[in-house]
Amino acid sequence: MIQQKNCPFCHTPSSKACLHLALAVEARDFVRTCVARCEGEREWAALRQQRREQRLLSGEWSPEQEDFTWLENAFCESFLRQLRLFGGMEHEWRLDPSNGRGGFWVLLWSKDPRRLWWELKDELDRQRSAPPPAKSFK
Repeated sequence: MIQQKNCPFCHTPSSKACLHLALAVEARDFVRTCVARCEGEREWAALRQQRREQRLLSGEWSPEQEDFTWLENAFCESFLRQLRLFGGMEHEWRLDPSNGRGGFWVLLWSKDPRRLWWELKDELDRQRSAPPPAKSFK
């Protein structure tokens, strides 16, 4: 590992996988894995559809925006950072043990990883149920 990160709570190296390491996954799999871990596939699909429809109606939709919206950093800002049990997110260069290829992995830290997933599912549901933001007319 290049520039191995340490747990923000107990300072254990990420390769040792302390109790605070909620997730270590390749960046391209981060969002899908977070949604699967919290068992929020239904809420996630509904939320994505709802937001896409809102952007289509407002004329703000574009394929580039659709692709960018759910990158790991955007997902973290929109859904994880405000959670009480969120401890941090970092990137680390790792070799995939299954194929030997290198790539950026995302490390997600939490004070209580099991409860973090429950909290994330609640947040997805809360945002899905929230009324769409009102458009301001100037």
